[in-house]
Amino acid sequence: MSLVSRLLSMQGSFAWRSFNRAMQDPDATQLRLLRQILKANAETAFGREHGFASIGGFEEFRDSVQIGDYETVRPWVNRIMAGERGVLTRDDPYLFAMTSGTAGQPKLIPVTTATSKFVGALSRLWLYRSTVDHPGTLDHKALIIVSPAIEGYTDGGIPYGSASGYIYRNAAWVVRRRYAVPYPVFGVKDYEAKYYAIMRFAIEQQLSLLATPNPSTILRLMDTANAHAQRLIRDVHDGTISDDADIEPDLRAELTALLPPNTARAAELESILDREGVLRPRDYWPRLALVACWKGGSVGATVERLSPWFPDGMAFRDPGFLASEANFTLPIQDEGSRGILAVTGNVYEFIPEDDIDSSSPRILTAGQLVDGESYYIIVTTQSGFYRYDINDVVRVNGFHNRTPKIEFLRKGRDMLSLEGEKLHVSQLIEAMREAQASTGVAVEYFRALGHPTANRYSLQLELRDAAAPDDALVRLGRAVDEGLSRLNIEYEQKRESGRLHPLLIQVMADGWSSRRLAAKMANAVRDVQYKDALLALAGDDADESEVRRELAL
Repeated sequence: MSLVSRLLSMQGSFAWRSFNRAMQDPDATQLRLLRQILKANAETAFGREHGFASIGGFEEFRDSVQIGDYETVRPWVNRIMAGERGVLTRDDPYLFAMTSGTAGQPKLIPVTTATSKFVGALSRLWLYRSTVDHPGTLDHKALIIVSPAIEGYTDGGIPYGSASGYIYRNAAWVVRRRYAVPYPVFGVKDYEAKYYAIMRFAIEQQLSLLATPNPSTILRLMDTANAHAQRLIRDVHDGTISDDADIEPDLRAELTALLPPNTARAAELESILDREGVLRPRDYWPRLALVACWKGGSVGATVERLSPWFPDGMAFRDPGFLASEANFTLPIQDEGSRGILAVTGNVYEFIPEDDIDSSSPRILTAGQLVDGESYYIIVTTQSGFYRYDINDVVRVNGFHNRTPKIEFLRKGRDMLSLEGEKLHVSQLIEAMREAQASTGVAVEYFRALGHPTANRYSLQLELRDAAAPDDALVRLGRAVDEGLSRLNIEYEQKRESGRLHPLLIQVMADGWSSRRLAAKMANAVRDVQYKDALLALAGDDADESEVRRELAL
C-alpha cells in the first residue's frame, strides 16, 4: 500500500463515519448548514438586503429570497468582479470558475475557501470509498485531466479559470508526486497538441487511476495514442516531444526537461504494437484499477464505447453529479451514476418535475423526496449562490440511511448538453438568425437534435426555397456552428477539442412543420398551447421519414 493510500485510509475511515451520521437525518443536517451560512453572511450586501439576520428556518428563507438563475445573480457577481468586498459572502472568493451562460456571456462562479474545503473533503471521501472497493487505486500513478487554473483576471484582480485546475496545481506534494501528468501540460493551447502531450507523459508510466469527468475525453486520448503510435514510441525512446505538436517554445522546453530517454518503455510499447496491431490501455496500463468518469445523462452511451479499450470487468465509477456551481453527490458503488446527496456542503430544495411550470410549485426538502421521482434541484452554496436554479433534472434512486441517492437525468428547460456544453435554445435561435442574415438562406422552420452516441447535433431545416444548393446550406451550417461557438464558450471548447463533431444538416420535406403541428393537435394539444422543442434529444420524434437531404459540414 502506498503512502497516499495509508494516509487516506486513516483519515477516510473517520471522515466516513462522520458523513454517515449526517445522513441519518438529512433535514436536520440541512437546517444546521442553512443557519450556519445565513449567520456567516448576514452582514454582506446580499445578506443585509434579504434580512439574513432574522431568518431562522426554511420557510422564512423562502419568503426572503426568491429562486433565481445566473442572470438574477449576475449583477451581484459583477460587483465582486469590480473589486467590491463582502457582496455575497463574508469570505471573498479567491477564484471565479468560468463556464458558459445562456445569454452569450460566460458565467463566472465565485469559489470561496469554505466551498473548496467541502469539495476537497468530498473528493477524499470518494477516493477512500473507491480504495476500499479497489485497493490498488492509488498504488501507481494517477492520470487526472483538468483545465488551466487561471485564464485571466477580473477588473478587481480576482483570477478566473478552472477550480479543479487550481486544486490540482496547489495540491500537497505527497499528492502531486502521484500525478502522471505535470500541471503545465494543461496550459498547451492547441487541443491536438494537448492530447498528444498528455499521452506522451501518461503512456510512459504505469497507471492505477484514470479520472476525467467526460468519457469522450478518454476516447480522444486513446485515439490520439493510436493515430500517433510510432511518433509516441519514438518520443519515449528519445526523451522528446515531437516537433509536430504545436506547443509554445518556452512551454515545450519546460516539459521536455521532465522527460529523460526511456528505451526500455519504448521497447515495451513497440512490442505491444507489433503483437496487437494497436495500442490499448488494457495492454500498456495493465495495473489500472479504476476509471472515474460520468456514467449518467447523455454521456452514458459514450462509456459503453470505452469497453473494448479496457480489460473485461474494468471498474468504472462515476465521480458524482457536479457542476461549476457545486458538487452534489458521493457515489459509493461502480454500478450506475447515483450518489448520496451531499447534505453537509450545500443546502438543497427540490421542485417535482411536473410542477416546474406551476405558479405555486411544491418545494421539498431532501427528507421529503420519493424514490423513483424526478425533480428540479435548487441549491444554496457556501460561495454565495442562494436558492440558485441550476436547471438540472435529477431522479431519486434509493437512499443511504435516510438521505436520498440521486442521479443526473438531463438539463432542464430549453437546454441540452451532450458533452457538457450546456447549449440553450436562445443561443440556437440567435445563431440561426445571424446565419440566415449572413448567408441569405431563408429558413421556414428549424430545430436541432442531439445525438449522444454520435457526439453531434443535427440541424433540421424546412427551407423557403427547397431547391437551395448544397454549398449554400453548408455555408449556413458553418455559420450556425460559428455562432454557437461565439455565444457559448463550452460549445466552442468541445468543438475545438473534437469531442463534439460538426453539425449534420438535414433538409426536411416541404410542409414538415405544418404536419408536426397537425400531429400534435391530433394528440389533444391545442394550437395556442403548442410549443415545439427546438432543441431536443433525437428519438422517436426525429421525423426521419421527412428528411430529404443530409449534408455533413
